[in-house]
Amino acid sequence: MRRVSQTKSPEKPWWLLARIVLPILGVVWLIQGAYAIHRDALPRRTIALEAAGCHMPTTVLDPPAGQPIGTAIVFHGLSANRRIMLYLAQNLTNSGVRVYLPDLPGHGDNTDPFSFARAADCAEAAVASLIRSGQIDPKTTVIVGHSMGAAIAIRLADHIPVAATIAISPAPLVSPQRIPANLLVLRGQFDIGIVRREAEAISNAAGINRDSPEDFAQNRAFRLESVAHASHTSMLFDPVVLSESLEWISQTLGSSLQRDSTPAPTMFSLMHGFHSFAGCLTGSASGLLGILVLFLPCVAIAGRIAAPPREESESPLRPSRPLLLAEGAACSLAAVFLLKLFVPLKFLHIYTGDYLASLLFIVGVLLLALNWRATKSSWSPRMRQLIPAAFLGFATFLALSAWLDWQFYDAWLNAPRWLRFAEILPATYVFYFAEEVVLGPVLQGKARASRFAVFLGLRLEIWLVCLLAYYELGSGQMLILLLVAFFAITSILLRLATDAFRLRTGSPEAAALFGAILASWFIAAVLPLT
Repeated sequence: MRRVSQTKSPEKPWWLLARIVLPILGVVWLIQGAYAIHRDALPRRTIALEAAGCHMPTTVLDPPAGQPIGTAIVFHGLSANRRIMLYLAQNLTNSGVRVYLPDLPGHGDNTDPFSFARAADCAEAAVASLIRSGQIDPKTTVIVGHSMGAAIAIRLADHIPVAATIAISPAPLVSPQRIPANLLVLRGQFDIGIVRREAEAISNAAGINRDSPEDFAQNRAFRLESVAHASHTSMLFDPVVLSESLEWISQTLGSSLQRDSTPAPTMFSLMHGFHSFAGCLTGSASGLLGILVLFLPCVAIAGRIAAPPREESESPLRPSRPLLLAEGAACSLAAVFLLKLFVPLKFLHIYTGDYLASLLFIVGVLLLALNWRATKSSWSPRMRQLIPAAFLGFATFLALSAWLDWQFYDAWLNAPRWLRFAEILPATYVFYFAEEVVLGPVLQGKARASRFAVFLGLRLEIWLVCLLAYYELGSGQMLILLLVAFFAITSILLRLATDAFRLRTGSPEAAALFGAILASWFIAAVLPLT
């Protein structure tokens, strides 16, 4: 039986220096990020669009000076919200366009239940109410949408004609009866296959590219543009997407305003403030980096509070690495077949979230059952270690959600999401504790790298099984596939953070609690409420 030594070796001078420098760097990056965001942020106001039984919290951005040359209504995609569209919206506003950013049902601050039909109906009702109240003129209004929002924007053409539509990575949709006036479709080189095919279908229906001034004047302009090196999500932050959108709006409003004998906007005026794109994005990234760096001294402090650490050992009761991977694949397959019959956490009413939390719970239960003796030997909870784990977990996600909520993504939990968080936590704890049991203690050198590789293999197996379930069993959980990059990054960062905590406490129970808190927050904050 190999023991993991918890005796402390003398700290090296470079590590002592790092413990002083890292907190300073974290604070500096936070301040730098806050300054960059504050410097480039535009004044905004929040209104509530009430129409047809829909309550849509909406952010309005007004141009910094003068009368707006037109209006843009920007719809976000599935599992997104209005804040993630701020980079595109802010640059449109800097170009002289008033922008409306609504939260669709079940997303962001909108607590109405989500369904695709309800999202489309509420979007149409919101635009119609703005027109009826005289807040927007359809002749100078552009509808912009990403993914699901792009599909909604295209469908609106059947009911509410506007000056132009910009569809960024449009999701599959029921074909509209008419192609929107002055339609620009943007797709990424590395976009998901179903989106690329949808863009091609729209292009086949619209015909050849046509973007002469006469085409805009006759409201029949169309272009399908492929953006190099862009994925489904990165399209929101791609400068090419922004420049193409600005050019399209310039040509659309130029034609419309000329017919109304009003001076047309120039490309120079529309490109004014383009630099804020890089400033805001850099500011958000700098702040996130600062929080991650500050996590290192925080986990060290939590480890000291939880001291003395438990002594862990490599137990022969744990499965070998190959056997563990085989068990992970078998448990994942069994879980998706069981979920085809019944989703135990359906009461959560979170789109894809109830399925994902149920999947993790079932996989965790099965892994614990297969390794029952190892589970019994690992279970020895101590409040001295659980309390710092809970405190560190809540402090981490509150810091991250507060920062993201400021400018990048609505990650702060509202009351319905806090309730879901509490309901998800027990299920994710079972999974994370099972993972801690089968992975064993955090070792050093090659053994630690091997342990991390097995963790990656287990998570990959779960995702591949979800892929199989989507295509072969008709589970319909497309979000698990669509958000694979976010799930992968979150999983890796969370594993590194959990390992850092377990290394300092020797407690699989406390490490599992820390990981489960952050995973529950991710599910409750990101996925739509139904």
